[in-house]
Formats: sequence, C-alpha cells, structure tokens
Amino acid sequence: MRVLIRLCLALILVGVCGHAGAAFPDRAIRIVVPFPPGGPVDIVAHIVGPKLGERLGQSVTIDNVPGDDGIIGSDAVAKAPPDGYTLLLASSTHTIHPGTYGKLPFDTEKAFAPVSLLLASQLILVVNPSLPVDSVEELIAYAKSHPRMLRYASGGAGGPTQLAFVLFKITTGAEIIRVPFDGGAAALNAVANDEAQVMLAPLVAALPMVQDGRLRALAVSGAHRAAAAPELPTIAETLPGFTAVVWFGVLAPAGTPAPVIARLSTEFDRIVHEPDTAKQFAAIGGEPVGGSPASFAAFIHQEISRWIRVAKEAGIRIE
Repeated sequence: MRVLIRLCLALILVGVCGHAGAAFPDRAIRIVVPFPPGGPVDIVAHIVGPKLGERLGQSVTIDNVPGDDGIIGSDAVAKAPPDGYTLLLASSTHTIHPGTYGKLPFDTEKAFAPVSLLLASQLILVVNPSLPVDSVEELIAYAKSHPRMLRYASGGAGGPTQLAFVLFKITTGAEIIRVPFDGGAAALNAVANDEAQVMLAPLVAALPMVQDGRLRALAVSGAHRAAAAPELPTIAETLPGFTAVVWFGVLAPAGTPAPVIARLSTEFDRIVHEPDTAKQFAAIGGEPVGGSPASFAAFIHQEISRWIRVAKEAGIRIE
C-alpha cells in the first residue's frame, strides 16, 4: 500500500511539474494594435508578427482595437490574462498619455510588463524655404528676434509632433506659436505652403518634401545622426541632451511570468536585427533597437517623466 501511495504521489508531482514547465508557446499569440489598420503601429506589427510566429512555431494574429488615441486597445491588453499570449504593440503615445490625459483606465507603468523596444524613428526639424535660416542656431536666433512671429505646425492634439516641439521651445526659450492641423500630412503641407513656418515632423514623411525643395531640413531629433539623412546634424549638436524620437515596442500584461517575457524579448531582439527587418524598418524611417526588458522599462519610466513635465509646462490637458 505504501509503495502504491508513493507511486501515486510521484505521478501527481510529475503531472504538476510537467504542466508548470510546459513549453511556451503552445497556442496562437495575439498582438493588439490599438490603432486602425494601415498606420505606423499596424505596419510595424505586420513586420514583426509573422517573423515571431516563424521563430516560435505558432501563429501570430494582428488584432486592431482602435479608439481613444490607442487607450481602448491598451486597456484591453492591461486586463488580459498575464500569460504571454496577448501582447500590445505600443508607440510613443503610450508614454505621452500620462502627461496629456486627465485620467487613464490603467497605470501606464504598473499595468504592463515591458518586453522589447523594437525600433525608434527620428523626427526632422524642417522650415519653409522662404525662412532665412539654415541651422538650428539660426532658427533659435531668428525666433528670439521675432518673438511670437513664427508658427509651428503639429498634427492632432497632444501628439508626438506637438510635444516634441514644445520640448524644443522649453529648451530654447523661443516664443513660437502652435498651429494645429488634422494629421501630420496636413501639418507638413501647411509648412510647405507657409501657413506655418516650422515643424518637427516624422522623418519618412518629410524627407521626400525636403528632397524636392518644398521644405528645408535643419536637423534630426535623435541622439545620433540618421542613416536616412547622414548629412543633417542632430539638434543635440546645438542643444546638448535634446532628444525626441517616435518609438515602437511590445508590452505584455503585468504579472506575465519572467521566463515568458525573457523568451519573447530574446526572439524580438533577434528579429529586429535581421537584415531584412532592418531594411523594412528603414523604409518607414526607423532604426532597430532591441535590448532587454529592463532597459525598455527604464526608457519608459524616463519618457513618462519627461512628457509629464513638458505637458505640464505647456498646459496640455485632454479630458
């Protein structure tokens, strides 16, 4: 009888341990894109999603859950089971919202587990060609000698192009007035048509207009020069420490097991550094980043703190 009991206990333990150590993943993974199809976040998801499926040997579905500037889809992931099978393709707006929105349905840091910072895309500081400036230094000098005479364009309220330029104004002390437009394309066209004179715009959207002479480029917004326009200096070369980039990364619900996060992070890191992926990122103005969940978490914390400060100083609040 004692032998039989021991055998039963052994079988139970094997069953429990076998379940706990089951290989991840054993079913399909869902990547939630909190914006409509066709936008930058959706494009990034469709670049990395199939590659993740190939590496993990499971299907990966892209699920667009738009609404409230990405908040509805993000909230759906925050409330999903923390098992690694529901992921969020997040972007810069994720760390801007705590500063610009009066209330969110989740804690932006505590509700999610960072997995991988996939890529970053620089902004480009452009001006109307009629403006007599050819550098960041000259733009600052002109703005200070013509206070409140220059207008900067931004797409939407409280988005990356507005916040980045507010940071530029805070850093320089220049008085430049905002003119909002319905989307980034309309804002860029406004600068080309002299309805506004300056903008920090997505690199991939603005560069063709620079190349055909409709805009003049002064600098890029990252910590280093952009591969797509290596001749342009960084804003930081004039204003040390200035950076403002658009980023895309993967988050999981808080509480997702560390081994699952580590597995996903390792696979995404390999994916973003594949030559084919880097080429696809370059086509949308992005550069691969990768790195550990810890480094992504530190980046998110830094970005949230920065944009809360910028939004507060600019009085930006969306209720």
